Amino acid sequence: MPPKVLFILGGGPRIGHSVARKFLQEGYKVAIGRRNLQEAAESTGLDGVVPVYLDVTKPESVEAAFREVESKLGVPNVVVYNAAAFTMPPDANDPFQVPTASFEQDLAVNASSAYAGLLHATRGFLSSKAKSTEDNDALPYVYIATGNVTPFQPNPVAVTLGSGKATLAYLISVGAQAYKAAGYRFYFASQVTATGGPVPYPDVSGEAHGDLFWKVVNREMGLNSWDLRFVVNSEGGVSDREERND
Repeated sequence: MPPKVLFILGGGPRIGHSVARKFLQEGYKVAIGRRNLQEAAESTGLDGVVPVYLDVTKPESVEAAFREVESKLGVPNVVVYNAAAFTMPPDANDPFQVPTASFEQDLAVNASSAYAGLLHATRGFLSSKAKSTEDNDALPYVYIATGNVTPFQPNPVAVTLGSGKATLAYLISVGAQAYKAAGYRFYFASQVTATGGPVPYPDVSGEAHGDLFWKVVNREMGLNSWDLRFVVNSEGGVSDREERND
């Protein structure tokens, strides 16, 4: 069977590194794309992560990062987009104070580079399918975007973040529809509270994301939608909130 390869675009110390650890432990080859290669290589706490240079403020850098991953590890069959940018307006009651340049830069991170990731991920999926063998067909082909509820619950403070995440959620929904017959899967995964609201940043669980993403890739959860909102219980386990936007 071809190697199972995970590429994480935006390897933050909480979600990105937790996802990397989980997939490494399960036998995947893992690459993390970041501007700071030393941090990407050292701060996961595990040997084996391949750092590649990626500047998500510049969507054009995404292609080079994919090519590097492919040359070092193979074509990624699982891609996680874990980058985000957020400019807070000076006054929450006046969100359109954010300078246009700041809005555009955040949009590049939250949406444009994510689109570039979708483009190159699906080219890789298609290339792998073109070389299809019985073993190759057994590989899961999955693109997961780390999401939040801002596309569905507007928040003036998150004007730049929510705009980009709303675009990304739409792109994920398009991918889920367009590539369903090919067997490629797309998810917008958002940790939420028990009532479906946004989770305070200190309560975001990296380990829960890692466990969830592994279960999603391996179909260990019965999911019917690209919109995956999940709750972390007191023991650290996760459950799907059954949100549906198909």
